[in-house]
Amino acid sequence: MPRLLIFVICWATALLALPADAAAQADASIQAVPLSPGETPRLTGRLDHPAWKRAPVYDQFVEKAPTLDAQPTQATQVQVLFDEQALYVGITAFDTEPALIRKPLVRYDQVNRTQDFVVVYVDPIGSRRSAQWFRVSAAGSQADGLHTAADDNEDFAPDFDWDAAVAPHPLGWTAVLRLPFASLRFTEGGADRWRIMVARRLPRQDFHLFTSVRVPQEAASFIDRLQPLRGVTLPERHSFLTLRPGLTLRGARERSPDGTRRSEQVVDASLDIKWRPLAELVVDATLNPDFSQVALDVPQLSGNTRFALSIPEKRPFFFESADLLRSPTEAFYTRSFTAPRAGLRATWRGSRLAGSTLMVDDRGGGQVLLPRTYGTDVAEQPASRTLAARGRVDEGPLQWGAVMAVRRYEQQRGDNVVFGPDLGWRIDDRWRLRAQWLHARSTALPDGRGVLQRAAAADGDRLYLELKRNGDLRESEVIVQDIGAGFRHDGGFVNQAGVRKLSLFQSQGWQAVGPFHEFWLNIKATRSQARDDGRTVEQQIIPGLYTTAAHNLEWWLELHPVAQLRASHDGPLLPQRYLSSGLVFSPATWFPLLDTSIDIGRLADTHDERLRSGLRWNTTAKLRPLAALELEPSLSSSWLRGDGQRAYDEQIANLLAVWHLGPRSHLRAIVQRSRVEREGLRLDQRQEQSITWSWRPSAGSVFYVGVSRVRDGVRAQQRGTEAFVKLQFDLDDSRRWIDRMSGAGT
Repeated sequence: MPRLLIFVICWATALLALPADAAAQADASIQAVPLSPGETPRLTGRLDHPAWKRAPVYDQFVEKAPTLDAQPTQATQVQVLFDEQALYVGITAFDTEPALIRKPLVRYDQVNRTQDFVVVYVDPIGSRRSAQWFRVSAAGSQADGLHTAADDNEDFAPDFDWDAAVAPHPLGWTAVLRLPFASLRFTEGGADRWRIMVARRLPRQDFHLFTSVRVPQEAASFIDRLQPLRGVTLPERHSFLTLRPGLTLRGARERSPDGTRRSEQVVDASLDIKWRPLAELVVDATLNPDFSQVALDVPQLSGNTRFALSIPEKRPFFFESADLLRSPTEAFYTRSFTAPRAGLRATWRGSRLAGSTLMVDDRGGGQVLLPRTYGTDVAEQPASRTLAARGRVDEGPLQWGAVMAVRRYEQQRGDNVVFGPDLGWRIDDRWRLRAQWLHARSTALPDGRGVLQRAAAADGDRLYLELKRNGDLRESEVIVQDIGAGFRHDGGFVNQAGVRKLSLFQSQGWQAVGPFHEFWLNIKATRSQARDDGRTVEQQIIPGLYTTAAHNLEWWLELHPVAQLRASHDGPLLPQRYLSSGLVFSPATWFPLLDTSIDIGRLADTHDERLRSGLRWNTTAKLRPLAALELEPSLSSSWLRGDGQRAYDEQIANLLAVWHLGPRSHLRAIVQRSRVEREGLRLDQRQEQSITWSWRPSAGSVFYVGVSRVRDGVRAQQRGTEAFVKLQFDLDDSRRWIDRMSGAGT
């Protein structure tokens, strides 16, 4: 390990010696204008209300992609109004070829760069460390989320209460977004620090991105240059309370492999509460939540790996403050809560101090991950209660944080405690350092049957260090990790322990090279070794290239001439050699996206611990054969050949079909099939189908009706059929609808 650290220091010193001249740019502010008392623009998407004539027009947009600083091919204008309830952002998207505007209806949070859309980024704190974003397409479809600067990540998970409308315009189209102050995370008396950026996607032969402020290549993140939003006056009343009761009716029938039949009918009531007693403080609570069947998890290839795979979070309660719980090591993994009975969370966002505390009462029933050096073991998950928290202090370029998580299992089965500090340091416009140390202490340990029982405590530590440079078409990264054999985090995702890891990455890019918008040459080297005896667990040297071009094309190619892997302590170090490649492409308006990747060559069989000729392949397509019909087929395949036949064969097929009934309602059908075979013997198979009708009149009111069917197993199958009705409504929405109906009747 000392030699490894010396190597890292030398590498980092060489990187720091690279030139780092930053381009400065003066802020260009956007001015907001107050509405007069009694003025309330109707949300029609048109800018025909007289108040819009008083709002200054901002039109200084620049191109971010594909060519930085190029003159935008189409003009864009933005105006901002506000009253005591909300911000109103009006956007005019001029287009000299309106027939080419791409405006298919899509599901919520599915607005992407294959469609014409506008997006508003708002940072009410003014730190440019995170920004809420609100996106609306030319068809009126919506998406929202949170962008965090620390990892430059655009997270679609958070959902906010807001609305938008669009309308055709003789010279393009217009959009109006209503952003309630109740949904914006601001501080008391901090309106002078508000920052904003408006962006526009224009997908034609080239997929253009225009922004209202220049975002240079060397920017630390996409939200690093948000511009001031002037003139906003915050509402006098900062306290908001939202109540969202829900009701689920479910009928299910099951047939076990032994022929036993069982049926049940369930009626469950639930309640979600959001309370904002102070501008900086938001309290969320959920009682008896029901998350089943709304979104099925997409199967993943798992038959040739000994490590657990991460599953994306889709449950709304865990979305709030997801950015605050995110630390350099992704210390919180909310999918570890299998069936929550109740949850409570308090989130504070101030100008310097931010933090979130989460309490979850979980029924259990899933699996507890037990990380090892050469794989992930699992234990049955008992019911538990968890208290988790993360705090963060911003001091200019420094960001200090701390993590704490306590998970206590019922029936005196012990607990798992994790705590430690983390650090983020923005050294300059190009360089960023992140570090974290965590200590874990576990008294809930597995017995010989894979059941957690209280035992003598096992301790372990995890150290993470990352140094990264970005700018001037040059990227560099060094990551060092040291994970003790006793480290376990039952509320996080840790699938390997007892290892030391080193990762080095260097990339050099060029713009406008022949037909390519960007052309990058990359080199990556990784090494992982066991802490107990120093054996190499994995080692790779990966040269590669990455390119972008017209029609949304992204193509990458990587060679793996050195890709050594050891699958067990006493196993051989397998010298894999293979090629990896991937392609993203938008062939036509009716075929907006093709995403495919492949690994082919000599690959490790982790089951038999030998090399075999093999292939891993994943392909997803998005098709729009009709304006209202969305098809998304995906195929995943992995196989290894040995002794004239396939020693291992895994296939996953998934078809998603959506019929859009309008911007807020659709009918969705899903068919999933998966199977795993070894030496011609089928080991596992699963089939699942579902059809669901959903209606989302607002962010807080949703209605689902659906039916699903599953078959699991090879010969003796577990079969189940379920029908469900799920309703959640926001009491404020109900009150507005009643008032509207009363007004219509008078």
